[in-house]
Amino acid sequence: MASFAIILDPSRMGAAASLAGNVFEKHGIADSIPAEWHERAAKAWEFFLEEPIVSNTINSWRVFALGDEVGVSSEEETTQDQARDLFYRLELNNFVKDMILQLLVKGDCVGYLKRSAEGDDLDKVVCVNPISVKLKFVGGVLTEARQRRQLADGTFDSADDGVSLALDQMLHLKWNAPEFSPRGNSIVLPAFEAIELLRDFRKAERAIAKRWTTPLRFIQVGGQYGDKVIMPSQKMLETVRNEINKMDLKSGLVVPFYVKAETYGTEGQVLNTEAKIKEVKEDILVALGMARSIVTGDGPNFATASVSMQKMVIMLKEIKQAARRILDWVFYEWMELKGIDADVDYEFSDLDLTSEVDQKRLLIDLYDRNLISKNTLQSKMNLNPEVESANRAKEQTLVDMNWDIKDVTALVQLAIMSPASARKLLGLKDEAENQAIQQDEQQAVQAMYADAAAKTRASGETCSECLHFDEEANHCRVLEREASLFDPACRFHRNAAV
Repeated sequence: MASFAIILDPSRMGAAASLAGNVFEKHGIADSIPAEWHERAAKAWEFFLEEPIVSNTINSWRVFALGDEVGVSSEEETTQDQARDLFYRLELNNFVKDMILQLLVKGDCVGYLKRSAEGDDLDKVVCVNPISVKLKFVGGVLTEARQRRQLADGTFDSADDGVSLALDQMLHLKWNAPEFSPRGNSIVLPAFEAIELLRDFRKAERAIAKRWTTPLRFIQVGGQYGDKVIMPSQKMLETVRNEINKMDLKSGLVVPFYVKAETYGTEGQVLNTEAKIKEVKEDILVALGMARSIVTGDGPNFATASVSMQKMVIMLKEIKQAARRILDWVFYEWMELKGIDADVDYEFSDLDLTSEVDQKRLLIDLYDRNLISKNTLQSKMNLNPEVESANRAKEQTLVDMNWDIKDVTALVQLAIMSPASARKLLGLKDEAENQAIQQDEQQAVQAMYADAAAKTRASGETCSECLHFDEEANHCRVLEREASLFDPACRFHRNAAV
């Protein structure tokens, strides 16, 4: 079988390659996505401020993950009160929301704390604009951070060295980026091209609206009619023009037969920008992480929609993890300065989706069947088991209602369980402990009464001045015993003059 060889001569290549040097170059999102990180972050912030669909979506992510306010709790009541005072004094609720907003929009968030002059407390926490901070890494480790000065036009002076930020007082978090990447990626980044396309469609829509509202009109005056030619004068042209300009658009105008008016700009096919804008908005929401089934209201099947919902739940948990890391950074520093050794837990009033409700119901069923422990149940529900145990101890529950008393009683009667173990299982104190508590209470009451009697005797008062003393029978009505006028007054002394 014969073989053939094809030799291409560069001088005989196609005309397209000869005429356009960039005909085979890559086209797409290169023009809409800047190369530098600070330019991408600034553009993402511009889209967040100017595009309602972007701001509403990001705010929805933030609200769904954090809720309206973050709660602080601890197993120690004193630590809990101090932690809540710090939370409200530093306005950590607004601080966390601002940090999460910067993290999602710009891909980075930078926090900076200021210690008090004495060095034993936190004075202030600040959410720094990450675009103004220039970071320096050596071997993948952050070694220097400087904040540049902002110019009048909103940009930052690249030639300015800026102010050095202490690394032990700074927190830097990245979104959707590996450890070796110096900066994070904005959640708006995948939607850059769709947002630019949306703006182009808006420009086309405005141009079409102007064309429809301001049509192009041509007026013909005069002409040849049969064998007669009418030549309009300048006065005739001005008269017809003034009449047409003053006419009511809702009614007609009677003109001579030699006057004709033709309008251009309202006929023909017009680009359906409304449908295009709807498609682009769906693409933007999907690029921002929303499920298409939620955006469009339809989907291939219920299973696909459920998977999309689960993906959104996981993303909400990732945002919540970033918020916990920010709060840990503040509270760990505060506890180290104060010398506090206790656990602090955070509670978010976040969105409780349907899948989460079903999962929690399943966990409760597993716990009721003794298939999982109480600590596992609390941990899966984002509760701290140690804090909850301390709170239950403070409530002084008489009987643990998680156990059926009849079943526990039957186990004791069958000698399977000892009474002491049963009391411990039900959360009750044993008899020796109860007796010790009663004795302590009685001793405290007796000591209080003895102290009151000693104070009465020290005052020098006698039974003759007491209202409870019966002079005729020489009898005390309270103690129900014989008494004398000169006996020292007891703790039940009540002056007859009162």
